[in-house]
Amino acid sequence: MIYSVALSLLLGFELTYYLLIVQTGIVAHYNSDLATLFPMFLGGVMGTWLSGISWMGLKNPLHKIIVALTLQLFLSFLYPDFNIFSLFLLGLAVGFMAPLGIYLFKAKQQRELFFALAIAYTTGTCFFTSAVDDRVFMAIIFTSIALFCAIVLRNYKVNTEAKTLSYSFISYLPLMLWILLDSNLFETLSRHAGIDIWSKETSMIAIFHIAGLVAAYFVDASKIKQHFFIAALFIASYSLSYFELPLLLAMVYPFTISYYNVVVFTTLSKEVDLSKLAFMMIFVGWIASGLGLAIALSRILH
Repeated sequence: MIYSVALSLLLGFELTYYLLIVQTGIVAHYNSDLATLFPMFLGGVMGTWLSGISWMGLKNPLHKIIVALTLQLFLSFLYPDFNIFSLFLLGLAVGFMAPLGIYLFKAKQQRELFFALAIAYTTGTCFFTSAVDDRVFMAIIFTSIALFCAIVLRNYKVNTEAKTLSYSFISYLPLMLWILLDSNLFETLSRHAGIDIWSKETSMIAIFHIAGLVAAYFVDASKIKQHFFIAALFIASYSLSYFELPLLLAMVYPFTISYYNVVVFTTLSKEVDLSKLAFMMIFVGWIASGLGLAIALSRILH
């Protein structure tokens, strides 16, 4: 029971850190300037890759997580004014956490995953409109909770026998597409003054985030049907954005995010090889989201 709660809190607050501190905090602080943010992206890619190999004999994922979160906590005190070196180190710390946090979960730990995502999306929604430059206390609190949970879990053993699958690169392509589409739409909406759903429809967004999690949790569908459903949800989200229908968008888009992320995390948690998971996370996470951000900045949608 303690381990289940700690797992949910660890992943939940690390995801919240990524959403509020990295994705909508630092990126917004530097006005999505890709040249300025490149050191963080580079550090993220390197950290993700390094998480899959031994660190001078250190192989235990929990021990690596404790090191990564300690670095992240130190850097959180510098928020939001980073230099090239500290941006790189922050990317390194967040990159470490991306595959390591997912690797702790067994594919069937849906309840823990449900609560982790619920924490991330409800907290992220509630504080989305807070002043970007005043989130240092959030960075410290979120990281401290995650670090405390990692220490509680320090003797936790990952059940590798439950990770019986290893997908091909092609199998991960749909996940990359969903993340690219999400990154593009999210950045587009956050920069579009005419579709301000987060400040006006906060409660609605939180409710439909939970609804998406519940749907993904209880609906038992084949992989093909799941991907077709997610495709339909993204088509609906983009259409509502294009026609500027904020109320409907505040219902459909959060549902889409929650639903597809359960599919993404569940699929990734089945990967038996940590080094392969780390390699795939470079594409699924950093490259896909980075391309989505770059496309959004080109203003193709709006």
